[in-house]
Amino acid sequence: MGRLVASIVIDGLVVPIAVTDDPALNFCNTRAGWGSPMPKEYLHTHAHLAVWAGSVGLLGPASVARQRRLARAAPEQAEAVTARAVALRSALYAVLLRGGSRSDWASVNAEVRSAATASSLSPGRPAAWALDESTVELSLHAVARAVATLLTGPHAAHVAACPGAGCGWVFADPRGRRRWCSMAWCGNRAKARRHVERLRSAL
Repeated sequence: MGRLVASIVIDGLVVPIAVTDDPALNFCNTRAGWGSPMPKEYLHTHAHLAVWAGSVGLLGPASVARQRRLARAAPEQAEAVTARAVALRSALYAVLLRGGSRSDWASVNAEVRSAATASSLSPGRPAAWALDESTVELSLHAVARAVATLLTGPHAAHVAACPGAGCGWVFADPRGRRRWCSMAWCGNRAKARRHVERLRSAL
């Protein structure tokens, strides 16, 4: 998967880079090697979740810093939020690529409802939806709202997974022309592997 290339370090934490403009799809890509015995995990802690959410534009810098302070003050709650995020990610991946089971949809809907409960309109013309910043759940709520936007939009029916070894990252492919998460990583690695195999066969 070219994991060293496909990740960046922010505030000392390793997070995956974005391969699509959709934050909910990039959320699925906080794991690499879907279906493999040893997947690559990026959401190790609540801090990883918050920093990643900031890296894809779901949270601003001040919100990320506040999330990290709240998590340090309530580590057990933060750990539970991280576990919920991982469960949401698995359910979303199944929904996008296999239609999802009743349990998958129940998991997605539970987090969407939680985010909706934490939402309110901030004053303005036009008004804007705002999430409660005072809770350690903010990062997860921001993700859940992005998930709802994805699943009710046009791209949900056109999601593909990269076939690269140890990858499985997802992206929107409405035209059916995209094969790899990135030609620079998985595409070139596949080309190099086929080249080596041809050389071995020739020898």
